[in-house]
Amino acid sequence: MKAWTLTEPDGLNSLQLTRRSRPKPAPDEVLIQVAAAGLNPIDYKLASWGYATWDYPQIVGMDIAGTIETVGAQVRQYKPGDRVFTFLDPRQCGGFAEYVCSKTDALSRLPAEVSFEQAAAIPSAGYSAWLAVYDKLRLAAGQRIAITGAGGGVGGFAAQLAKLAGATVYAIAAQQHHARLLSYGVDAVIDTEDNVAMKIIELTEDRLLHAVIDCVSARSGSVMSALIRYNGQIVMVADQFNQVPLLATTKAISMHEVALHATYAHGAPEDIHHLADMGNNLSNLVAEGKLDPMLNQLIPFADLKQGLQMLHDQKHSGKLVVVLDD
Repeated sequence: MKAWTLTEPDGLNSLQLTRRSRPKPAPDEVLIQVAAAGLNPIDYKLASWGYATWDYPQIVGMDIAGTIETVGAQVRQYKPGDRVFTFLDPRQCGGFAEYVCSKTDALSRLPAEVSFEQAAAIPSAGYSAWLAVYDKLRLAAGQRIAITGAGGGVGGFAAQLAKLAGATVYAIAAQQHHARLLSYGVDAVIDTEDNVAMKIIELTEDRLLHAVIDCVSARSGSVMSALIRYNGQIVMVADQFNQVPLLATTKAISMHEVALHATYAHGAPEDIHHLADMGNNLSNLVAEGKLDPMLNQLIPFADLKQGLQMLHDQKHSGKLVVVLDD
C-alpha cells in the first residue's frame, strides 16, 4: 500500500511517499480502508518533534475516515463495509496510508448524510473544541466568550459550538476568515490587527467576558486573561501558561487545558470512549446541517506534503483534507 512515512524527526523534508505492507488487524482491531485524512498543525509539528514511541520509518497522520475492510476475531460491534472515522493513537498513528488498523474504542460511525471528507475534518479540531466548550467551560446560554485563533480548525468549531450552546461569541481572527465566521452567526468578528482589548470592552459594555478559548499561544492567553470577569474561565488549546504568567491573578479565574493528544497515554478507558461519543455527536450535527466541517480544500494523496506546507504557511481558511485514490 502507499503510505507517507517519516524517516526521522527532521521536518517535512523527512516525510516520504513509500510502499508498505498492508497491516493485519489484531483480534481486538479493525482494518480500515482510508478514504480521507484530515491535516492538522500537529502533523507538521510532529514531523519535526517526533514521538518517543515511534519506530522509524513511521507512518504519521491521526484523523481518518473510511470503510472497515476486515475485523479481528474478537470484534462484534463492527462488520466489513461499516463507514467510520476516528482520531488515531498518536503513539502509533498510521493514518496517512491506504489502510490502517485501529482498536474500536474510539471509532465513530459515519451517518449516511456525511461524506468521508467531511468526517476526516472533524477529529483533532472538533474534539478539542468540544472539550473546551462543553467539558471544560460548560458554557451556558447568555455567557460572553471570546475565541482567539477563530479562523483555525479548533477556533472555528469552537465558535460554532459556543453559538449552539447559546453563548454570545466574539471571534478574533485575520481578515481572510471573517466572512466564514460571520456565516456561523457569531456576534462579532474582531480583526487581529485591531485593538482587541478595546473592542472587547466596547462590545461587552465594560462587563468583560465570562470565558476565553485561546487557540494561539500562552502570551495571547495571558493578554486575554485581563478581559475576563471575576470568577471567569480560560481554556488554553495551543499552549500552556508555562512561560508567560497570567495577568489577572486576583480575579479568581479558573484555568483549563485541552490536551487531546494525551488522551491515549494518560486517559482512562472512559476518556477514550468519550472520543467516539464526541465523534458521534459532531457528525450528527453535520448531518443535521447545524455544524459546518469547514472544508476549505481537498488535496490528492500524492500532494499531502504540499498540503502540510500550506497549513504551516497559513494559506487557507478552514480545514484541509487529503483524498485517497480509489
